[in-house]
Amino acid sequence: MLDEKGIEKSTKIIKQLIQDGKIVKPKPLAADFFLNKGRESVQVAQRIFDLYKEENINTNRWVINISYYSMFFTATALLAKFNHKIEADAGIHRMTYHALVHYFIKEDHKLKTEIIDQYKDAVDDAEDILQLGETKIMQLVNEFNFEIEKRKIFTYELGKSAERTKAETSLNRAKNFFRELERVIV
Repeated sequence: MLDEKGIEKSTKIIKQLIQDGKIVKPKPLAADFFLNKGRESVQVAQRIFDLYKEENINTNRWVINISYYSMFFTATALLAKFNHKIEADAGIHRMTYHALVHYFIKEDHKLKTEIIDQYKDAVDDAEDILQLGETKIMQLVNEFNFEIEKRKIFTYELGKSAERTKAETSLNRAKNFFRELERVIV
C-alpha cells in the first residue's frame, strides 16, 4: 500500500527527472492516441480471456500482460492530458507509476481542477466523476503497481505459471482503471 514515504520517494524521482529534462511536453493528440491503445488492449485482453472457455487454451499469462499494458497506455494518456511525457529508454513502466503518484496524489490539485471543469461542462455526470476522489486514485495507482510486479513475475521468472484467478483480477483491474481514467481524459 502506498504511504507517505512512498509518495515522497515518487516525488523525489519525478523532480529529478524534471531536472534532467526527462519530463517533456507530449506530442499533440498523444492523450487520444494512448487512450485508444488502452481501450484496444483491454478489449484484446477480454477476448483472450474468453478463449480459455471457448477453446481451452491457457491464455492467463497473456491476459495479465495485455491487461497491464492497457493500464500503462491509459496512465500514459492521463499524463499526456496534463502535458507530461516521460522520455526514458529504460524503466518507463516504473517511472510512469512514480509520475502517477507525484502528479495525481501528491499534487492532486491538477486532477481536482480537471474534475471541477468537467463538472461545469457536464452536471449530469458530476456524481460519477466526483467518485474519482483521493481514495479511488490511491486504489488505482496501487493496482497499477501490483500489475507491474505481476507482469514481471509471469513474463520473466521461470517456473511461474499464471493462475486463472490472477488473470481475471488483472483483466478486471485494467477495465476499471481504463473506465476511471477515461472519465478524466475525455
